[in-house]
Amino acid sequence: MIRDYTNKMNIWNRFFVVINAIACSYAAASLVITAMARSSGTRRSDVTHMVVTALDLVLMALLFSANGAACAVGVIAQKGNTHAQWMKVCNVFDAYCRHVTAALVLSIIGSTVFLLLVLHYVLKLHYRSRS
Repeated sequence: MIRDYTNKMNIWNRFFVVINAIACSYAAASLVITAMARSSGTRRSDVTHMVVTALDLVLMALLFSANGAACAVGVIAQKGNTHAQWMKVCNVFDAYCRHVTAALVLSIIGSTVFLLLVLHYVLKLHYRSRS
């Protein structure tokens, strides 16, 4: 039963790490794409901005889902689950749980900042289209 528990923890932790790596890579790529589109100043730049904004929203949803999944696994690791007969593991692997908690807090802060940036950009596009 413990092996089943650790396998499930690893799946969700991998999901969390992979989504955060994709988000970081995408943020760097979209920065370059947006800068190149802004310098061209053509009608295609508006389409590029809309596509980047749509992809930003998809990535933001993935980030928050990964954060939620990792938080759920963290709670189970900290408190256990008597119905599934999963024991607490944070009292055994204390350093691991502290590292996961720090990663979750930083990811949630980063995801919230990303949400605010996307919201700012969408509002900017909205006000620019009205004028």
